[in-house]
Amino acid sequence: MDKILVAASNGLRREEPNSSGVSLSTDVAMPSPSKAAAKRKTDGSEDCQPPAKKPAPTIRVDGGFKWNLQALAKAADAVGSGGKSPVSALNELGLKVHYSITKQEGPAHCPNFNVTVTVANMTFRGAGHSKREARASAARACLAALLARAGRVLPQPGPPPDFTSDDPAKYTIADFQCLEARGVRPTDNKIIPMPNLFGPSAVLPTAKSPINILHEQYPGLTFKCTFGDGSPLDSTQAPAQLSHSMRFKVVCQIKDQLFEGYGSSKKLAKLATARAALGELCERGVLGAELAPADALPQLLADHVAKIVNEKFNELMRGDLVHSKRKVLAGIVITVENNIESAKVIAVATGTKCVSGEHISVRGQAVNDGHAEVVARRCLQRFLYSQLLLYANAEDPTKMIPESELEPIPGGGYQMKEDRRVHLYVSTAPCGDGRIFSPHENYNPEPDRHPNRLARGQLRTKIESGEGTIPVKNSSNVVQTWDGLLQGERLLTMSCSDKMARWCVLGLQGALLGRLLRPVYPHSLVLGSLLHQHHMYRALCGRVEALISSLPPPYQLRRPRLARALSMEARTPARAPSFSVCWAVTAPMAEVINSTTGKLESGHPSLVCKQTMFARWHHLVRRLPLLAQDEASPPLPGLPDDLDHVLYSEAKLLCSPYQEAKECLINAFDRAQLGRWIKKPEEQDQFQCEILNADPTILFA
Repeated sequence: MDKILVAASNGLRREEPNSSGVSLSTDVAMPSPSKAAAKRKTDGSEDCQPPAKKPAPTIRVDGGFKWNLQALAKAADAVGSGGKSPVSALNELGLKVHYSITKQEGPAHCPNFNVTVTVANMTFRGAGHSKREARASAARACLAALLARAGRVLPQPGPPPDFTSDDPAKYTIADFQCLEARGVRPTDNKIIPMPNLFGPSAVLPTAKSPINILHEQYPGLTFKCTFGDGSPLDSTQAPAQLSHSMRFKVVCQIKDQLFEGYGSSKKLAKLATARAALGELCERGVLGAELAPADALPQLLADHVAKIVNEKFNELMRGDLVHSKRKVLAGIVITVENNIESAKVIAVATGTKCVSGEHISVRGQAVNDGHAEVVARRCLQRFLYSQLLLYANAEDPTKMIPESELEPIPGGGYQMKEDRRVHLYVSTAPCGDGRIFSPHENYNPEPDRHPNRLARGQLRTKIESGEGTIPVKNSSNVVQTWDGLLQGERLLTMSCSDKMARWCVLGLQGALLGRLLRPVYPHSLVLGSLLHQHHMYRALCGRVEALISSLPPPYQLRRPRLARALSMEARTPARAPSFSVCWAVTAPMAEVINSTTGKLESGHPSLVCKQTMFARWHHLVRRLPLLAQDEASPPLPGLPDDLDHVLYSEAKLLCSPYQEAKECLINAFDRAQLGRWIKKPEEQDQFQCEILNADPTILFA
């Protein structure tokens, strides 16, 4: 028996008649005449046989193959209308299709591919700048050749767009989608657009990759890839201390300038390097792009701040695999103006947990908030105390010390030198309002009427023994009490976004240093990931800028510059560790704080706890001139005679302008109906200084 190849009913059929002229099929078994007659009698349809099915029209090609013309016409119409790609239309005909790449040429940023497609015994060729484009070209050539045998012409795609034209595009991407995807329905031979339930969706313009743009501008540009610490990729063992986001490093040189980027993969590191180079060239107008806003932080500086903070952390944790694990990394860098060469890391910290309610201390020996941003700020305060100690040990505390970051103020007190800039780096968006957004949705300027979105802008609190925040309106214990916490109430701590909004008004120095130092405001905030300019600005300043007023001098609302490092921080879904690593430039090594107890793992208090800060304040206020009061402000309260018995809460009240500015901020949140600031129990600040007459070299280490 001859072999017959039978494809799908709408596909390909190869027939070879036998000697009797009857076509046989190995796929379909024909019933015998007796069985067929018996079935007709049983059904009572002996005289009512169905009419014979008319065979579908076909076209014959070489090799004895026949093609279903109706299925082919439908495929051609789908391709011509843009509803299907040539590759999909060819595959849906039920045929065995084989593609192969025959040639690849051209530069890496603009390659050319030649692809052949084999269908039955026919071969067609196609070319394109990508494999997908070349396959589509070959499939289109196949469909066009078959239609030509049937006397039809496959519609050709429109002319390529003219990017030099000033006229708007006649067609958009949505015009080339299928009718179902475009949301249209036929009614009375007319196509009526169906309404979009989610409103008009903007068509995002396609853009070239920064790597392609650099290759076009600088042919022959090379990228050198190494591990994050600079070791070659062919090393016997990869460095174990590198963070996941800085595993690979890519460097490229354009003229006399080097650019580098980091990433969790080689591709991401190369992309970060290209973005850094392209951003710098655009800022200098080399590529003719729009210049960055005048008040924007230079991208190279933002990348450098992120780099040196990560490098310092890796240096501190070298050889410590346990405590090198982290989920959030924060650091503070001081520069002279925006000079990269002058950048100096002041503080580095990690952590995402808060102290347990049963471990809060009545002696100020526990660190309540172990989040990286908050601990880094306490390390900065530790550095500021050491800078003031230089003046306390000098013969004349009113004479400027060149190596100090501070300078004396005529009349009393000190301030950060005018050319100094404080930059805060966080590896991800701070918890709270600054992180309540979807990173893959575009900003819509229209008001969001969804009731769940009313929580945007609300003050939020961290939850004890957990991650994430909740609005203060959903908190059960708005007024926290000491006995309530010991009975099992969950300790609530204000979110990092809310605390950073407070720093933009009150400064980073705190209430104790407010009697000696003018406010130290953050100049910029650099994030490693999850930066949304609109949401971050709202969290820091936008919520209160229209409602806060009558701030006592020298306090004011400062708007930090926002930037994101191009070497993006990788998302780590693993569970966060229950410790916080903190380091200040005054210390030779880092401390590891147990986030649950708020103390060191040895059980001793940390050098950034309230008790040690209070002891440093006691040492300095006796030896330095206090900050002079402003002419338009009421007189400041003087120091009490019995300073040794002053409570910590009473010492903070001695800086009345700070307390007044703090109350203005809390009232601004309240007037905006964003919630009320939740405070810790009053008992935790009612302690005296226990470290009197300590050795300054140990106390300020």
